[in-house]
Amino acid sequence: MTRKKIILITTAALFLCILIFFTVFAFLKYKQVVVKVNKDATPANISPTPTPDPDRPFSILLMGYGGGVHEGGTLTDSIIVALFIPKEKKIKLISIPRDLWVPIPIAVGETKMLKVNEAYSIGLDDKKYRDKETQFTGKAGGGQMAKSVLSQVVGFSIDNFATINFSGFLKTIDTLGGIEVNVQKTFDDFLYPIEEKTTDTCGKSDEEITALTATVSAGKLEEYFECRYEHLHFDKGLQTMDSATALKFVRSRHSQEDGGDFNRSARQKIVIEAVKKKIISLNFVPKIIPLINSLAGNLTTDIDLNKMEELLSRSDEYQTYKIESFPITDQNFLMNSKSSIGQFILIPKLGENNWTDIQKFISQPTATSSASIE
Repeated sequence: MTRKKIILITTAALFLCILIFFTVFAFLKYKQVVVKVNKDATPANISPTPTPDPDRPFSILLMGYGGGVHEGGTLTDSIIVALFIPKEKKIKLISIPRDLWVPIPIAVGETKMLKVNEAYSIGLDDKKYRDKETQFTGKAGGGQMAKSVLSQVVGFSIDNFATINFSGFLKTIDTLGGIEVNVQKTFDDFLYPIEEKTTDTCGKSDEEITALTATVSAGKLEEYFECRYEHLHFDKGLQTMDSATALKFVRSRHSQEDGGDFNRSARQKIVIEAVKKKIISLNFVPKIIPLINSLAGNLTTDIDLNKMEELLSRSDEYQTYKIESFPITDQNFLMNSKSSIGQFILIPKLGENNWTDIQKFISQPTATSSASIE
């Protein structure tokens, strides 16, 4: 068996294990994790909705966010659209970079160009964004807004969403007794944020801070507030990690050797793989109740009970599906750019808001650019 096939099979098994586990978990903890979508009032006399085809394609937007009490805790670090195609027995995994520049509906009839990772956060914030459409409000507002924004990018309507607070997820590592993580390369990060010091002045006066803010670009400003950050160092090879260390490993993004969102996404996959291996190596039954309880406050979805039961009933079938990866990166359809305020952003090579090539790529029978997950 070739290395590429081994990678593909391992990745497929990993994804399906995670999907099935969270499906079972959500079913058991339904009332705690499911959120209802706010809708505008509709006329009373409406024709009944026809029974949907059980083999129709359906999609789930999977998002991971850092959590915590600091500003930006609900910005989504990981964004994947999983498209299930039962008639073809395949699942397409579409990876979306968090820096993608997209129009976000911040109010009725008004959009603003922002990074895609802000869509979920804005949908959850009903105080700052009071004039949003009804569907983008309430506990499900963040997921609904992210679904709406990403549907424009991928070219089809996204059915459901599921979010995981990654900080909360990683706490389960301690329940498992720690994990063994295979670090792919040695790297340092001198700008890892310390949560309780995000607003520390580092001894600078208000006048100095005002002057720095006015003259230094957003991407360089953090270098003038070293007290807000700690130095991370990871050596290549197998490392034992608790939840705190694993969280730093997956969230680090300022390393010269292994920085950026694409490398961070790869590290997240490595940690999830390590969690899967630890679960397999343990007698998992005694761990399942505390593990589920630890996740209950960190998972949110709009998948209703009927859909959850359907997913459970077909879980054996989904394990036979072929997994195809469709990464959207600056190596295929995107290019680096800067916003008007100096933010690093990614836009389509065809031009801002032109998703034509991306949608063609996704709709093809098999991904021709990096079809397997490396």
